[in-house]
Amino acid sequence: MSHQTIHRIYTEDKRRATIVRAIAKQFESFTLQPTTGYYRGKPEKSIVLEIVGANESQVKWLAARIREITRQASVLVITLNGRSKKITANQL
Repeated sequence: MSHQTIHRIYTEDKRRATIVRAIAKQFESFTLQPTTGYYRGKPEKSIVLEIVGANESQVKWLAARIREITRQASVLVITLNGRSKKITANQL
């Protein structure tokens, strides 16, 4: 197992294809999860982007770009420290 930084970006689900293109230019792999967020008590379609092992400056740049794409006042970034392990066919 290796120690990894896990970054999550939470944003409204607007212009998803444009967001995915921006992410793919910076990162080889990532996870995008659709979810429901609440803002001032009202539900909104949202997405959570998760990137493992990225550096903070890349994530800040991406969050700023997503904020521009979605035309939001802000997006939320959470950084977690954890352990990761890839499970391959040879380990089954």
